[in-house]
Amino acid sequence: MKKNRTINCIYILKSICLSIILSIFFCNIFAQEKTETTEKSEATIELSYRKKADQSKTANAIVKARNEKGKFVSAKNVQINFYFKDGIEERLIQSVNTNNKGEAVITLQKGLPLDTGNAFTIIAKIENDKLYEDAEETIYYKDVNFSLKLNPNDTSRLATVIVTEVNKEGKEIPVKDVEVKFYVQRLFGFVPASEENAISTNENGEASFAYPKGIPGDTAGAITVVARIEDNEKFGSVENNAVTLWGTVLATEKDPFPRALWEPSAPLPLILTILILFGGVWCTYFFIFFQLLKIKKDTNNS
Repeated sequence: MKKNRTINCIYILKSICLSIILSIFFCNIFAQEKTETTEKSEATIELSYRKKADQSKTANAIVKARNEKGKFVSAKNVQINFYFKDGIEERLIQSVNTNNKGEAVITLQKGLPLDTGNAFTIIAKIENDKLYEDAEETIYYKDVNFSLKLNPNDTSRLATVIVTEVNKEGKEIPVKDVEVKFYVQRLFGFVPASEENAISTNENGEASFAYPKGIPGDTAGAITVVARIEDNEKFGSVENNAVTLWGTVLATEKDPFPRALWEPSAPLPLILTILILFGGVWCTYFFIFFQLLKIKKDTNNS
């Protein structure tokens, strides 16, 4: 009887162990299948190109992905591979991860390969990402020469932009009907020079804009004039700037920190009055103290 109980216990233990092993096995299979079948989020890339005043060129990719609620939001820490097209081949420029705003920016090399139309092609891709589907965006732009001319002594304050491009024969030709916007650079960005700050280039590739009077400048009256081509379908975004004395002189205060009751620095007469009052009080304390010492000394002697 005792032997049968022992056999039954062993059989029950074996059954329990077998059940545990099978449970772990099937859980691992289920977890693996669930991981393999997890859908990646849909992602989009918005790619733009900019040529700055110092002639440097940048490509900017903004990545957005669909969240659980179905809305597209900025996707951070996504690797973006930037390519340029050399004939029919795509060559990697650089791989950059997006920041907290979903942006990835690279500086383009000089002398990008051009096609027969003297244009270059930049491609941004999301490839083999664990969280997001593959995505791709391509931009195709021509390089443009964008010069800004002005005369600091010109009383009409006329800023003139000349827009040209190089044709297939290598000649520089003017570009007509390109919208140019004029701004004044401030600490936190660009401010339109006027309500109507957009001028299109003429047949000579020129666009002139008269800056209004009364623009605040620095202590010397200097302002930074900025001219920009923005999101042009042929040239992208291009800008140039120059410093000139067309602003109004910033008036400086003779004493930026005057002495007054409502200022951090109090008036000198008030300070002297307080010092005299406190000095008189402390002198009275010292006089009484020495008198007490004198009385105590006379009492001990007697």
